Amino acid sequence: MDLVTLVTACSLTVDPKLMHALVWHQSGGEPWAIAVQGEAIPRVYPRMHDAIQESRELSSSNVVRVGLAGLPVLPSKVSTSVLLPCRNVAMAAVQITKLASRCKTYPQLKADPTRCSVAVYRGSWERPDVTFATDVASTVTKGDAPNFDMPRGTRTEIFDIAGDHDADAEPLVIDITATFAEQARGWSSALFPAKSKSSAEQSEHSAAAIPPTAEPPSPVSPAPFPFKGTLQDRHLFARGAGGERP
Repeated sequence: MDLVTLVTACSLTVDPKLMHALVWHQSGGEPWAIAVQGEAIPRVYPRMHDAIQESRELSSSNVVRVGLAGLPVLPSKVSTSVLLPCRNVAMAAVQITKLASRCKTYPQLKADPTRCSVAVYRGSWERPDVTFATDVASTVTKGDAPNFDMPRGTRTEIFDIAGDHDADAEPLVIDITATFAEQARGWSSALFPAKSKSSAEQSEHSAAAIPPTAEPPSPVSPAPFPFKGTLQDRHLFARGAGGERP
């Protein structure tokens, strides 16, 4: 199975082209990728078991981003349930759909709810990752996200009975939509910078404006580029469009 087939089958209500571009910029199309705060590129593991084991051994309590779509998860919660490729993409699509719906409820944000949702998904409401969202949008427009074969045995299953956690247990994935607050003006400024105003208008606005309450910064530092690992790992990317993995 190739990446495009997988993403198309698992994107739910989100445009598969958008999810394909997001996956490419987040993980480079590597299903067992783990992005750790403070590290410029994701760690890529040869097997899902390795990714789970090493993630759980991390001493940091900061959220890591896992799998194809970079789901935000606490290291201790990394498991099969969030790393299964199709399920990982589907869970990310659900979050992006929720975020886009909320972006549409504010005049300042509804002009481009897709860009808004991707920026907040990769960052936070207070600190949206506009650069990442812009890169994803550019890739969608150009249609230049590469396609290649996924690891042998990859399937489009969303549920893994053996690896699923108790439905009543604490959620594995950090739901960034839960931090939604009444700060549309601040989000709009970060996502869609306004044109400069005259000095008179700025003075009048400054006198009347009340600064919004700041929320905690995003727990994960964005990884700005697709994975570009060591020579040992680069064989995972040494494939052209439609090429096969070794």
